[in-house]
Amino acid sequence: MNMRAAGQAEMLCYVLIYIRFIKDNSLANAVLSVLVVFISQFIQQMVILYEHRFRVGAEEVEHGEELSTIFKVLMRSIRYFQIAFLLQFFSSMGYHLTFDISEDVCSWKHGYIFTDVIGEFDCGRGGKLFVFGLDLVILLLELLAFDENFTKCVRSPDGTLQETHLDGYEFHRYGIFSILRFDSYNIEAHELKFTSDRHDVLQAERYGSTV
Repeated sequence: MNMRAAGQAEMLCYVLIYIRFIKDNSLANAVLSVLVVFISQFIQQMVILYEHRFRVGAEEVEHGEELSTIFKVLMRSIRYFQIAFLLQFFSSMGYHLTFDISEDVCSWKHGYIFTDVIGEFDCGRGGKLFVFGLDLVILLLELLAFDENFTKCVRSPDGTLQETHLDGYEFHRYGIFSILRFDSYNIEAHELKFTSDRHDVLQAERYGSTV
């Protein structure tokens, strides 16, 4: 995976969020979903900024305070992501417990006007299972986008893709679910670490990747 994967996951998220909104006009779910993706993109920019400041100011004595501030904003953003994602998850699950396709979708005359590719005009087809599937895929894509934005969004001066490391964030062990296990309130290390894996980059170049 590379930095393009995050952008592709985010774009697919937006498409599915749009389809999801068309499906049942659930504005709350759409807003929470977009908010989660937006926070993920903001976190990516903070990691890039941190790495750039660390590299440029590595020989400066007073760059530590600036890095500390960026790190605090980053940790707060991660907490916001966790909170927003959990809100979206529980809101979605609660929604499906009370969701009535006949009342909430079929009675909405604009509900199926845009994407007649899965039998939308036959309101019974797909039903609640399709909406639930959309929510599940969106949630997983949001976790994927976050992981890519946080761990694989910076490069060294020679163009080598770097991985972001932070104590307690075990993405090699838990994959995209690492953020759900990460304790952003009791983090011990107050800095990010970056390591390069040249083998992965060479392997990607071998298959014609643009990373």
